[in-house]
Amino acid sequence: MKFAAVGFTCVDVYKNLNISYPTGNGIDLMFNLMELIPDLRGSVVTAVGDDENGNRMLTVCRERGVDVSHVTVVPGGMTAVIEMLLNGKDRIHHHADKGVMIPYQPTDADMDFIRSQDYIHTDLSWQVTGLLGDMRKKGTKIYFDFSKRYQHKDVPEILKNINYGIFSFEEENEEVRELLKTGCGMGAEILIATFGEKGSLAFDGKEFYRQPCIPASRLINTVGAGDSFGAGFMSGLLRGEDIPTCMRRGALKSSEIVSIFEPYHNKGNKK
Repeated sequence: MKFAAVGFTCVDVYKNLNISYPTGNGIDLMFNLMELIPDLRGSVVTAVGDDENGNRMLTVCRERGVDVSHVTVVPGGMTAVIEMLLNGKDRIHHHADKGVMIPYQPTDADMDFIRSQDYIHTDLSWQVTGLLGDMRKKGTKIYFDFSKRYQHKDVPEILKNINYGIFSFEEENEEVRELLKTGCGMGAEILIATFGEKGSLAFDGKEFYRQPCIPASRLINTVGAGDSFGAGFMSGLLRGEDIPTCMRRGALKSSEIVSIFEPYHNKGNKK
């Protein structure tokens, strides 16, 4: 099974804690998914600078067996960096410098590679909307992370061109349920809404499914909660499991990841 993280990648930096790590929604989901599905063939399609952060991104991916042959390395470019802050256990995106990701678009060879994948992850952090239909015209399935941007102008067009999508909300209400129903009516197979400690909701075009939050043994940092939920969910989906089982897998993985600082396990903190 082939899975690619496509689009925005960066390095998160907590200056006050002297902590940083390569990340991006797709990177976080893929690293967690590769732990859950050991024979998954992971790859990343993105751009980095030829700076220290770019080299670190490539090194961390290679250490995990991720194919980086379709990472564009921009000479003299700056790898995207997001300065992070912690508000209690919640993370805050304080400042973002997207660097080489601002003009980034995949090459024709990159698009051929994307169309050869079984599944890809991408999101609204870069200019991807117009590429989605082309990306999946040979059968590639798209998992799309909308985050909190459910009102973004491109949402209707995106929903026509993806298989799975995930949104983040504060709580479940009729507006959320209508969005999931409308989105599945436009073409998405399964849509998910997460509500933090209030659990999650999924819709498959016919039925709603709810999953309570599974409390973490200790809450360290909520960064990566949604991406790890997605990894757990996708691990069930790739196994052919039903939606309730996929959602429980998502809740379990999310509970695990928020009990560590980084959004995925490093060699020294893997359970």
